[in-house]
Amino acid sequence: MWVILAAGTTGHVVVLLQGLQLPGYFQPADWVLGGAVLAVMLGLAAAHALGWGRRPVISWLLVANIAYLLARLGVGLYVVGTSERVLIDLASLMGWVLTMPMIEASMRTSALARRMSTGLPPALLLMAAVFAFTPGGAAARPEVWFGLGQLFLISLSVVLVAQMVNTLRAALHRSRQDNQTLTRRASVDALTGLHNRFYLDEHLRERVDAAQPFSVLFLDLDGFKAINDTLGHATGDEVLRLIAARLSALAPAGSGVARVSGDEFVLTVPGEDTLDVSGLAQQVVDDLSAAFEVQGQALRLSVSVGVARFPHDAAEGRDLLLRADRAMYAVKRSGKNGFRLYSGHLLDQDERRQVLERDLRHALERGELFLEFQPICTVPDGRPVCLEALVRWRHPEFGLVRPDVFIPIAEECGLITSLGEWVLEDALRAAGRWRAAGFGEVRLAVNVSPLQLMQPHFAEMVGRELGRSGVPAAALELEVTEGIDLRGRLQVSHSVDGVRALGVGLSLDDFGTGFASLSRLNDLPVGVVKIDRVFVMDLTGDVERTRRRYVRTLIAAMVAVAGTLGLDLVAEGVETPEQARELIALGCTRAQGFLYAPPLPEAELLTALTRMTQSNPV
Repeated sequence: MWVILAAGTTGHVVVLLQGLQLPGYFQPADWVLGGAVLAVMLGLAAAHALGWGRRPVISWLLVANIAYLLARLGVGLYVVGTSERVLIDLASLMGWVLTMPMIEASMRTSALARRMSTGLPPALLLMAAVFAFTPGGAAARPEVWFGLGQLFLISLSVVLVAQMVNTLRAALHRSRQDNQTLTRRASVDALTGLHNRFYLDEHLRERVDAAQPFSVLFLDLDGFKAINDTLGHATGDEVLRLIAARLSALAPAGSGVARVSGDEFVLTVPGEDTLDVSGLAQQVVDDLSAAFEVQGQALRLSVSVGVARFPHDAAEGRDLLLRADRAMYAVKRSGKNGFRLYSGHLLDQDERRQVLERDLRHALERGELFLEFQPICTVPDGRPVCLEALVRWRHPEFGLVRPDVFIPIAEECGLITSLGEWVLEDALRAAGRWRAAGFGEVRLAVNVSPLQLMQPHFAEMVGRELGRSGVPAAALELEVTEGIDLRGRLQVSHSVDGVRALGVGLSLDDFGTGFASLSRLNDLPVGVVKIDRVFVMDLTGDVERTRRRYVRTLIAAMVAVAGTLGLDLVAEGVETPEQARELIALGCTRAQGFLYAPPLPEAELLTALTRMTQSNPV
């Protein structure tokens, strides 16, 4: 508005200064009308300064001002006929034409202002037509026609451009409003007005990125379903709104409150001090347990609250929310109506297994799985001849999970095939590197699940991975447990024949614990037999004499049969020199265990292989 008033006032001053330079330009009426219009402009400026804002009367005053200028133009054309006067009036009117877009922009709600900006060019065209057909009028002068034509074209262009700009601006404004509405709907819970799960995920991500300590309180209302079932959903909705109001009032400065599902809420608060967050959690329990007045009824609820802290309990927002949820369920199991800080010991066996199964599905893509390699050595010299690849899982919550825990889970939930392919691929790449470093005589052993052997294209997969790695098939050995019947199932038999046709070796793991007997070794397509560690442990230590005698006899028989059949025999779990000496005395030529080397990451392999070729642990 200030721009419009300034432009109009300046235009009048310019006309006044120009007119004073032309004798006879101003008539008595000009002084009266011009002074009145100038006074009106100054009055409008004062009114705006006093805070009147946008009033419809302003539009009418602008109409009157432009009508006055049009009248002056008409008088100049028809009566006086002075070209200089006409040009001055044209300039004055042109100044107002140029200010019309600003008028419209500042008075978006005024339909009159819009009609003014649209109707001005036709009015000028009509005036030109009237003068064109007036006999002997001043309009016959060429410079007048030229001035009118220029004025019409320029004013028409200005108005059209202004309308285009205003239309575009209006469209952008509507688009911005629509985006704001959609964003708000996407991040706000319609029932309670709190933030929703979408906002909470972004909020947690921002807090984690800020790397400042904060805590998450996960709330679940106890017995809310009974309210919905007995009093109706309308009452339940009102209770949720009252809960939201109390939570918002409890939230400290810098906190966030969200409703994430039907009767579950999340409160995020700055800081992770145990006393502070415990005090807030207890306050939440107390306040939400107070009676609610709903439709004339006093309703009481209790709430279970789980608390997790960043970075103490988790380093990611998703994991933090999960841990707070688990702490909340621990409160549920212990009687409800309370709070609990997260602890890694909250899960029972069934819950832990469910968590492991869910997290195992994403462990590969998160880089939580990795390989270690344990040497198999000749005895008594301890020279490494093979490295067994062992998969490990470093869980973000439970730490290292044992393979005998997560491998059965992978088999039961259908993940063993993809897991086994990854292990083989990664292990072959590592074998290619240690072979290139000068340890080409050291073979690779990879454990294979029976379910992998039942896959129709298992042998093709093995051949493909061998080709990619450049490792010879003869340098690979696949270990299968004794519990699988290598000849009893057609698909397993096809897979075994397929990998043997490639030149890959097979070994029988954990021998002595399953159905395979010494008499059947001749029928099994294996080249290596591994004695289970339970027998090795009983060779020494505090063991009954009869048990020790039985173990020695069994191992001696295994050695004899393996020698007759041309099989390599490996003793697993060798941890002491005494065990190694017993095995040597019984004729065992290969061993694996911590006495020689623990499972090692690939980064330590070359150093360990070099050391082991130069030492004798027995």
